[in-house]
Amino acid sequence: MGIADKIFGSARDRFGKEVAARVLALDTVARTEYDAEKFQVLVFRTPDDDSPAVINLDRTFQETERAPASARKAAVGRLVDAAALPPTPDTWERAQPMVRPVLRPPVHDPKIGIVSRPALRYLAEMLVLDSPSAMKYVGPDDLATWGVGAEEAFDAAHRNLARSVTHTLDAARLRAGSPAATRLDDSGDHYITSLPLVDGWLATLQRIAEARPLAFPTSNSVLLLAYETADPDEIAIRVQTAEREWTESARPICPAPITVGDDGTVTLYEPPPDHPAHAAVKHATILLAMSSYGPQTEYLRDAAGAEDPFPAALKGFRSPTGEEFTGTTWTDGIESMLPQADLVFFPKEGEQMVQIPWAVVAEEAGLTPAEGFHPARYHVGSWPAAEVMERMKARASAALV
Repeated sequence: MGIADKIFGSARDRFGKEVAARVLALDTVARTEYDAEKFQVLVFRTPDDDSPAVINLDRTFQETERAPASARKAAVGRLVDAAALPPTPDTWERAQPMVRPVLRPPVHDPKIGIVSRPALRYLAEMLVLDSPSAMKYVGPDDLATWGVGAEEAFDAAHRNLARSVTHTLDAARLRAGSPAATRLDDSGDHYITSLPLVDGWLATLQRIAEARPLAFPTSNSVLLLAYETADPDEIAIRVQTAEREWTESARPICPAPITVGDDGTVTLYEPPPDHPAHAAVKHATILLAMSSYGPQTEYLRDAAGAEDPFPAALKGFRSPTGEEFTGTTWTDGIESMLPQADLVFFPKEGEQMVQIPWAVVAEEAGLTPAEGFHPARYHVGSWPAAEVMERMKARASAALV
């Protein structure tokens, strides 16, 4: 133990005491206790509170022990924000007006305990409880306490969020005929970045502006809103701006444009290959895909047992001509879970590696998504039969002509 530890206590204790002191400063907290043995802070809401809330410190301390002081301060701030939340309502009648959906990157570890479902190809929507001071993620135990299912809770959350879209539609009407780009900053009570989840919001913007909207929820507090224009360079500029903000954000969500299809479905914007903005949009979409599949691959590999299929990685590549694409490897005879990619690689020792477009492989090999994975994964083992492989190679060669 060093001199500083003898005088001021260990780094763990200093961290725990700092959290306890900052939580105690909240108006809603009567007292706190730091439990050094369990490395927890107990939060008592009233002087006679016999059921204190518990803040577990170990994970946050480990993640920030060697981080810069600013990162540690931000992490402590998030713990304090969590402590500021009011108690979770004990009935659905009380909780229902407070639930909201939020658009976020997927969470892959079920032990984290957040109610979530797929929203877009690489994004998820989660349930939170909204309060004047902060928001709290809803867990499966909360739904069980309230006696409601996830679908019913999400329906209620969407109805609640829909009531907050009026001001954005009014702003769009004022800009009708001139669909200029807009920056929407979340003040904390409008859930701006979740608006693409509201049924009909993007479609209404398209009808008002007479142009396809492009929404970029770059972080949990900023939504960049642009429109498809006759000038493709304008679209590329908007994508590059969103990508920069996403890269610099402490809580990034999506660098790629979200839009509405002709059938009214909310989807990622995908201009055709000959579109001048295609390369910029493709780059942003690849960044989003890798930011989603990367943590999923890491989690699955850490959690996999000896008999579980191998979680293959999604990798990004650039061709000699500058085109970007993603790829994944199907190794013959190895049970694997493949991510969806642009190309599937079939390596064989002593031979040139075969590269086949995903659509061809999925059709010829009959790939279907495995249950329980978002983004999607596909269970494979041995390569398809020789005649199928030859047919896939022929189709891949024809596509390159």
